[in-house]
This record gives sequence, structure tokens and C-alpha cells, in this order.
Amino acid sequence: MTYTKRIHCRPLFLAIAILSSLVGCGSQPAQPSYSVPQRAYSQQCNITQSESYIWLEQEDEWLGLPEQARQQFEQEQIDWIKENVLIVSLGQKNTAGYDIELSQWLLEQDYWQVTRITRAPQAGKLNAMVMTSPCVMVKIPKGIKSFSLINPEGRVLGRWPY
Repeated sequence: MTYTKRIHCRPLFLAIAILSSLVGCGSQPAQPSYSVPQRAYSQQCNITQSESYIWLEQEDEWLGLPEQARQQFEQEQIDWIKENVLIVSLGQKNTAGYDIELSQWLLEQDYWQVTRITRAPQAGKLNAMVMTSPCVMVKIPKGIKSFSLINPEGRVLGRWPY
């Protein structure tokens, strides 16, 4: 009788162990892995107001931008179902030599943070006298719940969605 109980208990124990391991593995949701998104730069963004941060979630918002600004990024092919867009603009400048960079990306599960670095022409150095409006555009996956843009000192310049 004891021998028979062991035979019946062993398959039951094995089945419980397998089910427990499957339930444990299944309870961990798959985490998407993100990489630093590609950025598109332009020296002629044609967004002339002062420094600005433009967050776009829908195509009709994109169509609200000046046509000249949209033309700078027409090759980017935005998938509005999967992506939001951030445009960081320095506004209109009267000399060459201005640059904008997004760096030090922090990519967490549903929170991203990036640092905006601005470079101005060196004082005393000759630069072409030409009107520019430098900007950078980056596509952000819609799965990101919070996105922050900070300056190198850590001050928050913008946070989306609001």
C-alpha cells in the first residue's frame, strides 16, 4: 500500500511543480527594450519664435506647423499610431554656429529623460551672417508614459504628456 501511494503522489507532485513554474514565468510581463531614437537635425527649421519645445501626438497637430518646418522632416515618415514627435527649436538666429543636441538619454520602462545641450558661436570668432533656425526632431514611442527634457544643470524644460 505504501508503494502504491508513492507512485500516485509522485506524478501529482511533478504536475504541481510544473504548473507552479509556468505560473511564475507567466506572471512577469514582457518589458519592451528601447534604444536611443534617431534624431533629425535641421539648420532651417523655420520655427522663428524663441526657443521652443513642440510635442505632437497626432498628424493634425503636425499639419498645424508651418509648411517650411514640415518640409525639413518630410523624409522621416512618422507613424502616428505608434509614435509621438518632439521638436526642440532654438528659434531664429542671425549667425551660423548655433547647434542643438539631445544627449544623456535615460530610457526606463515607461519614463524617458533627455538632456538638451545648446551650443552658441564662440565669442570673438567670425561666423557667417545668415539667418538660421536650428532644431532637432525625435520620434518617441507612444508606450512611453512620461518624457522629460532637461538642461545640463538638471532643470526641467518640458514634460510630456502634461
